[in-house]
Amino acid sequence: MFSAVCPSFAQTSLYWDLNGNTTGAGTTPNGTWNGTTKNWSQVSGGNNTVDVWQSGFAAVFSAGTDATGAYTVTVSGTRSAASITIQDGTPTFTGGTLNFSGASPTLTINSGRTLNWGSTGLTSATSTLNKAGTGTLNFTQNLNFAGTVNFAGGTLQLTSAALTLTTLNITGNTILDFSGTASSLNLTNFSISAGVTLTIQNWSAANDFFYTTNWTGATPDVMGSTPMNQVTFSGFTANQTGWDSFDNRIRPNVPEPAAYGAILLGSLTALACWRRRPAA
Repeated sequence: MFSAVCPSFAQTSLYWDLNGNTTGAGTTPNGTWNGTTKNWSQVSGGNNTVDVWQSGFAAVFSAGTDATGAYTVTVSGTRSAASITIQDGTPTFTGGTLNFSGASPTLTINSGRTLNWGSTGLTSATSTLNKAGTGTLNFTQNLNFAGTVNFAGGTLQLTSAALTLTTLNITGNTILDFSGTASSLNLTNFSISAGVTLTIQNWSAANDFFYTTNWTGATPDVMGSTPMNQVTFSGFTANQTGWDSFDNRIRPNVPEPAAYGAILLGSLTALACWRRRPAA
Protein backbone atom coordinates (compact mmCIF):
# COMPACT_ATOMS: atom_id res chain seq x y z
CA MET A 1 0.00 0.00 0.00
CA PHE A 2 1.16 3.55 -0.60
CA SER A 3 1.16 4.30 3.14
CA ALA A 4 3.80 1.62 3.63
CA VAL A 5 6.12 2.72 0.85
CA CYS A 6 5.64 6.47 1.29
CA PRO A 7 5.66 7.17 5.01
CA SER A 8 6.20 10.90 4.43
CA PHE A 9 3.08 11.15 2.25
CA ALA A 10 0.88 13.86 3.77
CA GLN A 11 -2.18 13.61 1.52
CA THR A 12 -5.33 13.01 3.57
CA SER A 13 -7.92 12.85 0.76
CA LEU A 14 -8.58 9.89 -1.50
CA TYR A 15 -10.63 10.06 -4.70
CA TRP A 16 -12.98 7.31 -5.89
CA ASP A 17 -11.39 5.97 -9.10
CA LEU A 18 -12.54 2.92 -11.05
CA ASN A 19 -10.47 3.30 -14.25
CA GLY A 20 -6.95 2.86 -12.92
CA ASN A 21 -4.38 5.48 -13.87
CA THR A 22 -6.53 6.89 -16.69
CA THR A 23 -7.67 10.44 -15.97
CA GLY A 24 -11.03 10.60 -14.22
CA ALA A 25 -12.97 7.91 -12.39
CA GLY A 26 -14.82 6.30 -15.30
CA THR A 27 -18.20 7.50 -16.57
CA THR A 28 -20.13 4.99 -14.45
CA PRO A 29 -17.80 4.12 -11.57
CA ASN A 30 -19.82 1.38 -9.87
CA GLY A 31 -17.64 -0.41 -7.34
CA THR A 32 -17.09 -1.80 -3.85
CA TRP A 33 -15.70 0.27 -1.00
CA ASN A 34 -13.69 -2.15 1.14
CA GLY A 35 -10.20 -2.43 2.55
CA THR A 36 -8.66 -4.55 -0.21
CA THR A 37 -9.84 -3.33 -3.63
CA LYS A 38 -7.75 -0.67 -5.37
CA ASN A 39 -10.49 1.86 -6.08
CA TRP A 40 -8.86 5.06 -4.80
CA SER A 41 -6.53 7.66 -6.26
CA GLN A 42 -4.17 9.94 -4.36
CA VAL A 43 -4.71 12.84 -6.79
CA SER A 44 -7.91 14.64 -7.71
CA GLY A 45 -7.54 14.03 -11.44
CA GLY A 46 -7.26 10.28 -11.02
CA ASN A 47 -4.30 10.00 -13.41
CA ASN A 48 -1.99 7.98 -11.20
CA THR A 49 -1.74 4.51 -9.70
CA VAL A 50 -4.79 3.59 -7.62
CA ASP A 51 -4.60 1.89 -4.25
CA VAL A 52 -6.74 0.61 -1.39
CA TRP A 53 -8.78 2.70 1.03
CA GLN A 54 -6.93 4.13 4.04
CA SER A 55 -9.10 4.25 7.17
CA GLY A 56 -9.63 7.76 8.49
CA PHE A 57 -8.86 9.60 5.26
CA ALA A 58 -11.31 11.98 3.58
CA ALA A 59 -13.32 10.36 0.76
CA VAL A 60 -14.13 12.33 -2.40
CA PHE A 61 -16.53 11.12 -5.08
CA SER A 62 -15.04 11.10 -7.59
CA ALA A 63 -11.66 11.58 -9.29
CA GLY A 64 -11.68 13.86 -12.31
CA THR A 65 -14.92 15.20 -13.79
CA ASP A 66 -16.27 12.36 -15.94
CA ALA A 67 -18.54 10.60 -13.40
CA THR A 68 -21.54 12.81 -14.19
CA GLY A 69 -24.33 10.22 -14.03
CA ALA A 70 -25.69 7.72 -11.51
CA TYR A 71 -23.44 5.10 -9.97
CA THR A 72 -23.49 2.71 -7.03
CA VAL A 73 -20.95 2.46 -4.23
CA THR A 74 -21.31 -0.83 -2.35
CA VAL A 75 -19.92 -0.45 1.16
CA SER A 76 -18.42 -3.65 2.55
CA GLY A 77 -18.21 -3.96 6.32
CA THR A 78 -17.53 -0.75 8.25
CA ARG A 79 -15.50 1.94 6.50
CA SER A 80 -14.17 4.89 8.50
CA ALA A 81 -13.74 8.27 6.83
CA ALA A 82 -12.87 11.65 8.31
CA SER A 83 -15.32 13.26 5.88
CA ILE A 84 -17.11 12.59 2.60
CA THR A 85 -17.53 14.98 -0.34
CA ILE A 86 -19.88 14.45 -3.29
CA GLN A 87 -18.52 16.56 -6.14
CA ASP A 88 -19.56 14.55 -9.22
CA GLY A 89 -22.63 12.66 -10.37
CA THR A 90 -25.31 10.94 -8.32
CA PRO A 91 -23.85 8.14 -6.21
CA THR A 92 -25.93 5.66 -4.22
CA PHE A 93 -24.48 4.14 -1.05
CA THR A 94 -25.69 0.64 -0.30
CA GLY A 95 -24.68 -2.05 2.20
CA GLY A 96 -22.28 -1.95 5.13
CA THR A 97 -21.76 0.97 7.51
CA LEU A 98 -20.02 4.31 7.13
CA ASN A 99 -18.37 5.70 10.24
CA PHE A 100 -17.46 9.39 10.27
CA SER A 101 -14.26 9.34 12.29
CA GLY A 102 -13.04 12.93 11.98
CA ALA A 103 -12.95 15.52 14.74
CA SER A 104 -15.50 17.58 12.75
CA PRO A 105 -17.24 14.92 10.64
CA THR A 106 -18.69 16.55 7.54
CA LEU A 107 -20.74 15.31 4.60
CA THR A 108 -20.45 17.88 1.81
CA ILE A 109 -22.80 17.61 -1.19
CA ASN A 110 -21.99 20.18 -3.85
CA SER A 111 -24.59 22.28 -5.62
CA GLY A 112 -26.65 20.31 -8.12
CA ARG A 113 -25.48 16.94 -6.75
CA THR A 114 -27.50 14.26 -4.98
CA LEU A 115 -26.35 11.49 -2.66
CA ASN A 116 -28.82 8.62 -2.39
CA TRP A 117 -28.29 7.00 1.01
CA GLY A 118 -29.69 3.48 0.77
CA SER A 119 -29.21 0.53 3.13
CA THR A 120 -25.86 1.78 4.46
CA GLY A 121 -25.67 2.28 8.22
CA LEU A 122 -24.39 5.54 9.74
CA THR A 123 -22.22 6.08 12.80
CA SER A 124 -19.98 8.89 14.00
CA ALA A 125 -17.10 8.93 16.46
CA THR A 126 -18.39 12.23 17.83
CA SER A 127 -22.11 11.33 17.52
CA THR A 128 -22.33 14.34 15.19
CA LEU A 129 -22.62 14.82 11.44
CA ASN A 130 -22.35 18.21 9.71
CA LYS A 131 -24.11 18.40 6.34
CA ALA A 132 -22.52 21.10 4.17
CA GLY A 133 -23.11 22.25 0.59
CA THR A 134 -26.41 23.00 -1.15
CA GLY A 135 -26.88 19.58 -2.75
CA THR A 136 -29.45 16.93 -1.85
CA LEU A 137 -29.14 14.19 0.76
CA ASN A 138 -31.78 11.62 -0.13
CA PHE A 139 -32.62 8.76 2.23
CA THR A 140 -34.24 5.92 0.31
CA GLN A 141 -34.46 3.43 3.19
CA ASN A 142 -35.18 3.70 6.91
CA LEU A 143 -32.28 4.93 9.03
CA ASN A 144 -31.80 5.52 12.75
CA PHE A 145 -28.86 7.73 13.78
CA ALA A 146 -28.44 8.21 17.52
CA GLY A 147 -26.67 11.52 17.19
CA THR A 148 -26.84 15.14 16.08
CA VAL A 149 -27.12 16.32 12.47
CA ASN A 150 -26.30 19.97 11.73
CA PHE A 151 -27.91 20.73 8.37
CA ALA A 152 -26.40 23.87 6.82
CA GLY A 153 -28.56 24.09 3.71
CA GLY A 154 -29.67 22.31 0.58
CA THR A 155 -32.29 19.57 0.54
CA LEU A 156 -33.08 16.78 2.96
CA GLN A 157 -35.15 14.30 0.96
CA LEU A 158 -37.04 11.29 2.31
CA THR A 159 -38.15 8.88 -0.41
CA SER A 160 -40.63 6.46 1.20
CA ALA A 161 -38.31 6.31 4.19
CA ALA A 162 -38.38 6.92 7.94
CA LEU A 163 -35.44 8.93 9.29
CA THR A 164 -34.94 8.94 13.06
CA LEU A 165 -32.42 11.31 14.65
CA THR A 166 -31.67 12.33 18.22
CA THR A 167 -31.15 15.97 17.21
CA LEU A 168 -31.59 17.96 14.01
CA ASN A 169 -30.29 21.54 13.88
CA ILE A 170 -31.22 23.51 10.75
CA THR A 171 -28.49 26.15 10.41
CA GLY A 172 -29.01 27.22 6.78
CA ASN A 173 -32.01 27.62 4.49
CA THR A 174 -33.21 24.08 3.81
CA ILE A 175 -35.85 22.17 1.87
CA LEU A 176 -37.42 19.10 3.47
CA ASP A 177 -38.83 16.97 0.65
CA PHE A 178 -41.30 14.20 1.53
CA SER A 179 -40.90 12.19 -1.64
CA GLY A 180 -42.28 8.79 -2.57
CA THR A 181 -45.48 7.36 -1.08
CA ALA A 182 -45.05 7.69 2.70
CA SER A 183 -42.17 9.17 4.70
CA SER A 184 -41.50 10.36 8.22
CA LEU A 185 -38.95 12.45 10.11
CA ASN A 186 -38.76 11.52 13.79
CA LEU A 187 -36.73 13.70 16.15
CA THR A 188 -36.08 13.95 19.85
CA ASN A 189 -34.70 17.49 19.58
CA PHE A 190 -35.19 20.09 16.84
CA SER A 191 -33.89 23.62 16.37
CA ILE A 192 -33.78 26.16 13.57
CA SER A 193 -31.35 29.07 13.65
CA ALA A 194 -32.55 32.67 13.69
CA GLY A 195 -33.27 34.03 10.22
CA VAL A 196 -33.23 30.55 8.65
CA THR A 197 -36.15 28.96 6.82
CA LEU A 198 -37.28 25.36 6.39
CA THR A 199 -39.55 24.78 3.38
CA ILE A 200 -41.46 21.51 3.31
CA GLN A 201 -42.43 20.05 -0.06
CA ASN A 202 -44.58 17.13 -1.26
CA TRP A 203 -46.14 16.66 2.18
CA SER A 204 -49.36 14.69 2.46
CA ALA A 205 -51.41 14.94 5.66
CA ALA A 206 -52.42 11.28 5.46
CA ASN A 207 -49.04 9.78 4.56
CA ASP A 208 -46.14 11.98 5.72
CA PHE A 209 -45.20 12.81 9.30
CA PHE A 210 -42.81 15.22 11.03
CA TYR A 211 -42.44 14.63 14.77
CA THR A 212 -40.22 16.17 17.44
CA THR A 213 -40.36 15.70 21.19
CA ASN A 214 -38.59 19.01 21.84
CA TRP A 215 -38.41 22.13 19.66
CA THR A 216 -36.08 24.88 20.88
CA GLY A 217 -38.00 28.11 21.49
CA ALA A 218 -41.30 26.76 20.17
CA THR A 219 -44.68 26.81 21.91
CA PRO A 220 -47.07 23.93 21.32
CA ASP A 221 -50.46 24.72 19.76
CA VAL A 222 -49.36 28.24 18.81
CA MET A 223 -48.96 29.61 15.27
CA GLY A 224 -47.69 32.82 13.75
CA SER A 225 -44.63 33.42 15.92
CA THR A 226 -40.94 32.45 15.89
CA PRO A 227 -39.71 29.75 15.39
CA MET A 228 -42.96 28.12 14.17
CA ASN A 229 -43.25 30.64 11.34
CA GLN A 230 -39.76 29.77 10.10
CA VAL A 231 -41.23 26.52 8.79
CA THR A 232 -43.46 26.69 5.73
CA PHE A 233 -45.41 23.83 4.15
CA SER A 234 -45.94 24.25 0.41
CA GLY A 235 -49.49 25.39 -0.23
CA PHE A 236 -49.74 27.06 3.17
CA THR A 237 -48.35 30.19 4.77
CA ALA A 238 -45.63 30.28 7.40
CA ASN A 239 -48.21 31.49 9.93
CA GLN A 240 -50.17 28.26 9.53
CA THR A 241 -47.42 26.01 10.90
CA GLY A 242 -47.96 24.60 14.36
CA TRP A 243 -46.62 21.98 16.76
CA ASP A 244 -49.29 19.74 18.25
CA SER A 245 -49.02 19.14 21.99
CA PHE A 246 -50.93 15.86 21.93
CA ASP A 247 -48.63 13.95 19.54
CA ASN A 248 -45.58 16.23 18.98
CA ARG A 249 -46.36 16.58 15.30
CA ILE A 250 -45.29 19.58 13.23
CA ARG A 251 -47.86 20.32 10.54
CA PRO A 252 -49.88 23.08 8.91
CA ASN A 253 -53.23 24.02 10.39
CA VAL A 254 -55.41 21.60 8.43
CA PRO A 255 -58.00 19.14 9.78
CA GLU A 256 -56.79 15.62 10.37
CA PRO A 257 -58.46 12.91 8.23
CA ALA A 258 -60.51 11.88 11.30
CA ALA A 259 -61.68 15.46 11.67
CA TYR A 260 -62.98 15.45 8.11
CA GLY A 261 -65.08 12.43 9.03
CA ALA A 262 -66.41 14.16 12.12
CA ILE A 263 -67.29 17.25 10.09
CA LEU A 264 -69.07 15.14 7.49
CA LEU A 265 -70.97 13.19 10.16
CA GLY A 266 -72.02 16.41 11.84
CA SER A 267 -73.23 17.83 8.55
CA LEU A 268 -75.25 14.71 7.74
CA THR A 269 -76.79 14.71 11.23
CA ALA A 270 -77.77 18.36 10.87
CA LEU A 271 -79.28 17.65 7.46
CA ALA A 272 -81.28 14.72 8.81
CA CYS A 273 -82.62 16.81 11.68
CA TRP A 274 -83.56 19.61 9.28
CA ARG A 275 -85.46 17.23 7.03
CA ARG A 276 -87.35 15.78 10.02
CA ARG A 277 -88.38 19.14 11.40
CA PRO A 278 -92.12 19.43 11.86
CA ALA A 279 -94.03 21.31 9.25
CA ALA A 280 -95.04 24.82 10.23
